[in-house]
Amino acid sequence: MTQDSQRRPWKQKQHKMAGKYNCGRSKSSYLVESFTLNSEDRVVSRKGLERGPDPSYSSITDKECTLKGIIKGSRKKVAPIDLKTLSLHFDKYISAVNLILERIYNTPQRAEQLGKKLSEYRGWAYTLLRTERDLCYQHNDELKSLVYERLHRNALEHAGRVVLADWTRRRLVNSALDTLNESMDDALVLLRKRRVPSFLIRKIRNNCAAVKNNGSSYHYTLGILRQLRLALDTHILEALDIKISWRGRQRKRVVSLLAEESPEREKFQRLVKAKLRSWMKKGYPFTVPRLRSQSLDFSASTQNATGQGYWFTLDSVRENEILLHLKLPPGIDGTHHDSSPYKSNTMTFRFLDWLPRASMSDRESAERERDLHRKEQLRFRAAKFSDMHEQLMNTIKFQHVSHNLSRLNQRRKNDPERIAALQAEAHRLKSIRRSAPPMLLLRGHRVILQIPFHSPNGLVSSKVLGDREYTTKAGADRGLRVPVALSVEKDTEFVDLFISVDALMRKRMTLRRNASVLQSEVEKKKNNWEKKRHGQSYPRLLLKKMKHLDATWRKIRRLDTEISRIIAFKAVWFCERHRVKKMFFEDLRSFQAHAGSKDLSWNLSTNLWGKVIETVRYMREALGHSTYSVWTVNPRYTSQTCHVCGERGVRVEDERSTAERKGGEYFYCSSCDEHSHADINAARNIIHVQDKISSAVPGRTA
Repeated sequence: MTQDSQRRPWKQKQHKMAGKYNCGRSKSSYLVESFTLNSEDRVVSRKGLERGPDPSYSSITDKECTLKGIIKGSRKKVAPIDLKTLSLHFDKYISAVNLILERIYNTPQRAEQLGKKLSEYRGWAYTLLRTERDLCYQHNDELKSLVYERLHRNALEHAGRVVLADWTRRRLVNSALDTLNESMDDALVLLRKRRVPSFLIRKIRNNCAAVKNNGSSYHYTLGILRQLRLALDTHILEALDIKISWRGRQRKRVVSLLAEESPEREKFQRLVKAKLRSWMKKGYPFTVPRLRSQSLDFSASTQNATGQGYWFTLDSVRENEILLHLKLPPGIDGTHHDSSPYKSNTMTFRFLDWLPRASMSDRESAERERDLHRKEQLRFRAAKFSDMHEQLMNTIKFQHVSHNLSRLNQRRKNDPERIAALQAEAHRLKSIRRSAPPMLLLRGHRVILQIPFHSPNGLVSSKVLGDREYTTKAGADRGLRVPVALSVEKDTEFVDLFISVDALMRKRMTLRRNASVLQSEVEKKKNNWEKKRHGQSYPRLLLKKMKHLDATWRKIRRLDTEISRIIAFKAVWFCERHRVKKMFFEDLRSFQAHAGSKDLSWNLSTNLWGKVIETVRYMREALGHSTYSVWTVNPRYTSQTCHVCGERGVRVEDERSTAERKGGEYFYCSSCDEHSHADINAARNIIHVQDKISSAVPGRTA
């Protein structure tokens, strides 16, 4: 059996690219910015240039599919031949990672041994794995045919992270099986409760030594318990020959079978106990992880030298455009480029360095702005983009200086003065801020280059913001009427803010409904076509609808990013204005709507809460705050507890009403006669969830 696997967090070097937030190996974090790659001969589109829709479904015959025709005819950023070559490059990298994983998982004992070593190892994963003879580069012709030596280092690092994540998951599964097998009551609680009990999660984590010091293991354990519950539910229903496809109905039926008043309750308990004992005796059916993500990670490239496989060159003709040269692995024909050190094994892209233009635009806007807070925001963003541009230029300079220095050292007759000057320049560039190794992502017909930049340090932040003292706290509640309700506690007073993006949310909801209708129509037509003409290509009208559906989902994803950035931007700068040291968000990743609540489930799935939190983390990091300045806490009873006296209150229709109304917008406490907005009351309670002292809120830190 195989399992599709994405890159998991590495214990010594954690990466979290989702939400453009990345915690690096050192104490300083990285801010990841994206650049769209283009074919070398294409004119990179700037503001107002070739911004029309992409008619990728226009009729272009094979004879017309030349590079020039593709660039001017369909406005595609990457030519088909470049896209095909890059896909082959990714395929070889994926094959190398999967080959390493196959050799590691050839015997279960070896996977267990290497996973334990990686969990105790302090350093890069590839330095440990390359000591294995069948994984090292020198003794394996099969690996040599797939990748070159430095790319093999990245493949080893990638495989090491997958092995460590899978080893940790197996330890948690075994710990969960031990816990459930020892206590049948815990197993019944897991199967009868709608939500996974938090005490059971903590109990399993405490019994598992592999995750005791890992703060992210709470939701890791939550996912494993849900997986085990699904397997047990399926086993019970199969024993009764009951076929239910919808997960909500499966859960409801199993809960009814295990209820106390059920006459056959004892029989089903014996089924569960027998299944748990079978897993304990024979072992849980784990799958072998495999990598299928279309990405190429250079994070194990510790030096920006030619051997790392990527090379930057400034375009001497076009302003602010940079050429990216990739070194192709064996078996793929490339092109020769004069500015590339890889000679004929080169694949070249170009991208627009938009950082200087963005910095200049923000600086000009700040000069015209009258509002002091808005002026401060624009000035800081301009300084941040300037710092990122400087890091990228320093990286490019360091690459070229190191390359020239190595070439001079290899000559018999060299110039000592020139070598000394280059050594001094290389030493200077080595000690200043430079960007980290990049990552390439293939998303459909787009190629994205992600470059991690060092977060603005104290000097960059203090130039614009000055020296500040942060002492206050803020709480954020997710509302159904507004995306975020924010409250800041200043001494004994509160400052509140409602953050709303109604126009964008309405547009997004319309697109989601259109996509749902179009998805149903496309699936119906595809099924009908497969029944009548199985194996034949789809008709042109259906292909056009499929491309329309893909384009709609791309619009929705762009709106998701825009909405989360707007909400996070307003929240972060509101907290910056009031000198907030810590922000607390309610943790809703384990929250599930009850069965049949269509509107609530829809609202929860469209609220972008997790994306907003990640974007807030990213922006707080950019402002120079600590990684631990954003927390997620358990929201238990924060919406039903009065923030003044701590007693339970009710929802009411308006701020004057005292009669309870389910789902009302306002909150009323009969004990202290307090009226407040329900979301603001919850946000104020969220601030004190983490306090060690006694609090009116019974929740605890997640």
